[in-house]
Amino acid sequence: MLISQKKNKAAALALLLSMFSTVAHADCLGMQVHAHRGAGDTPENSLSALRNAYFGTWDGVETDLQLLADGNWVVYHDLLTGRVVDTGQPRAIQQMDSDDWRAARMKNHGALTAETPPFVADIADLATAFPEKTLNAQIRDVAPSCAPVESLVAQLRSNVKHGNWFLTSSVPSNLVCARRADPQGYLGVVVPDPRQAQAVGENKVSRLAAKSARQPKLDKVWLQRMQQQIGMPIGVHIDARSLDANPHLLGDAATLNMPVFVYGADGDSALAASLLRAQKRSHRWPSGVILNGPPETFCAMLE
Repeated sequence: MLISQKKNKAAALALLLSMFSTVAHADCLGMQVHAHRGAGDTPENSLSALRNAYFGTWDGVETDLQLLADGNWVVYHDLLTGRVVDTGQPRAIQQMDSDDWRAARMKNHGALTAETPPFVADIADLATAFPEKTLNAQIRDVAPSCAPVESLVAQLRSNVKHGNWFLTSSVPSNLVCARRADPQGYLGVVVPDPRQAQAVGENKVSRLAAKSARQPKLDKVWLQRMQQQIGMPIGVHIDARSLDANPHLLGDAATLNMPVFVYGADGDSALAASLLRAQKRSHRWPSGVILNGPPETFCAMLE
């Protein structure tokens, strides 16, 4: 979410709190519900999938951003093409330019479609029409400098004028750069759980590594360090496994005014089970969840 620098800190805090308001999002126990890479039987992170999510009952849309060689930002998750975007042979996103991206075609469950993969400009135009819904965009790259991230912030600020968007990243330096460009906007620290590789079944090596991997330790000291390194307002975006492994996280984050978003690499049912365990321990729900399926189905699991 972008908050204009012309607004004072009180206004910035009010806007942040309104985003996580239990009144506005009471249909799922006060949590924001975001669609993971879009919705519907369409290619993930395609403009059609993101459009489906915006027209659906989700409170927001979660997507992934990467940087092309010519400095343009695109909407894509994987490091290489092939699984969702067809370019003939697999190619690294950072080695492609805008013409290459326009020539590519998206795949849905392995089948080639006529749809081209989107640029950030495309999703920004889409988001503009839905001021009540949040664009939750994760920077997947390790930016080579602050310049590309600052350019991304400027692009979103210019094109999504209602301001209901925010950036996340698992790379703290990306968020430090975003903070330079937007001193008052909300930013999210994505904390990958190394055991996720086993859940998503990336390959034999990653699954073997995941078996012996340790869960991240997300205690109050770590949260305060993120606050100091990146600045407020800031939140934490984690896998359900990490929530189980850090039973005090929701309480610690609440005392520090840090939102917590939770996603489920093992699926929505496993995510719901994790949230129920957390609520039993702490009597708290997270600020938001990122779902693969419809909100109504998920939220019914929590009742």
